[in-house]
Amino acid sequence: MVRHSKNNTASGVFTYAERQMVDYGTKTKRLGSDSKRQFDSCYLCLNTARVPMVCPLGHISCRECVLQSILEQKRTIEQAKKEYADFQAQQASDIAEQQKDRESQEVQGFIEREVGLSQRKRLAPPPTSEEAEAEAETDANKRPKMIELASRKGKEVEKPRLPSFWVPSLAPTAKSTVSDPSGLSVQCHASSPAHGLRLKHLVAVVFRVSAKGEKLCPSCDRPLLNSTKVSVLAKCGHAVCQRCVVNFVLSAQPPACVVCQTRTLEADVVRLESEGTGFTGAGGRMVATRYGSAFQA
Repeated sequence: MVRHSKNNTASGVFTYAERQMVDYGTKTKRLGSDSKRQFDSCYLCLNTARVPMVCPLGHISCRECVLQSILEQKRTIEQAKKEYADFQAQQASDIAEQQKDRESQEVQGFIEREVGLSQRKRLAPPPTSEEAEAEAETDANKRPKMIELASRKGKEVEKPRLPSFWVPSLAPTAKSTVSDPSGLSVQCHASSPAHGLRLKHLVAVVFRVSAKGEKLCPSCDRPLLNSTKVSVLAKCGHAVCQRCVVNFVLSAQPPACVVCQTRTLEADVVRLESEGTGFTGAGGRMVATRYGSAFQA
């Protein structure tokens, strides 16, 4: 049968087009300009940044969005610390209760042994002093072994016995574990891996906007685009193209901003991250990959 739009998969060969239709396995997609975020767009809400702020690695965001993200992460960390403290307190309580049970079992066993010995003593003749010392020494040697044996028996009782492990009522329950949140901190998730973020390290970005709403370089009046390398001066926040930063800002004596004449060092220049234009020469991520289960015939 001739292949056409209604039976385009009626073939004995798994074609490239059919493989692209499959929704499982590792999928790759070439990203175009429509998939690229603009250089002045917030990485959290994906809209044009309102009151833009930039982190030390050049990730731009709205002031409101980044503050909300920092507050939410701090709340999450505080909640994790509280849960970890409760978990540790519960563990300590369980250990103390187990220790109390062992001690009570030991006391009960000691009482039972003493009662048995007293009954024997009534029937048997009184022991000599040497026999009493030997018996006391034997009891002292057996005491740690008996404690260890009791703890082993307790552990054996705690082990789940599963003659029919597939029965839901006999399935074991997993012990809850809580990881230590002491290593958690506020992160900027615009990059992979994420990096640390602090409020005092954020810089307010100042763009020069034309009458048409375009963002321009304040030095050369060129429009700032994804293909333009844009830098932010951390001391004053002005956004300048990289060419003007090299030719006018850093080459001046002393190095200063071309707008407000604020003294600027090379370490104060923050390059804005851009996702590119969709062309390889502009940089950025060109291919998106989604990992899934492999196809098995």
